[in-house]
Amino acid sequence: MRMFAEIVDASALPIETILARARAMCAAGADVIDLGCLPDTPFPHLEEAVQELKANGIRVSVDSADRQELLRGGRAGASFLLSLTERTLDVAAETGAQPVLIPEPHGDLPSLLRAAEAANRRGIVAMLDPVLDPIHFGFMESLTRYAELRRRLPDAEILMGTGNLTELTDADSA
Repeated sequence: MRMFAEIVDASALPIETILARARAMCAAGADVIDLGCLPDTPFPHLEEAVQELKANGIRVSVDSADRQELLRGGRAGASFLLSLTERTLDVAAETGAQPVLIPEPHGDLPSLLRAAEAANRRGIVAMLDPVLDPIHFGFMESLTRYAELRRRLPDAEILMGTGNLTELTDADSA
């Protein structure tokens, strides 16, 4: 098991703050620091952030819906790239980073299975993420996707990102 910890607003932070947060997350048990890229927000220091974390012995992933950011992060040395699909799998092939594949459109398990098969045919070791949904937006259905994925691909490496659940659910206590 590996624990990924995301710095969701990395694109808005200076390198020193990213490094400080990453060190704190690693001290708390994170194995990989995920640099979250915000939609429509430039991340001009992405390569520098990846390289600085790596220089400090920290494994890095980059999470973006933007193909160019994924390419930049992978080329800079990120170990993992989130959230690739069957349409963007070539980014992993080009950079050598391990892809974390998601369904497209959201919730479409067959598209995730196709992406996994395409990765396998290309010799790419991928992690699969059916995507965990918040309680009030299909949580139980998303759990069944995880169960079905495990049933169909019992040896697959699976990522369960709990951020959607913890960040988008109101609760009366922590």
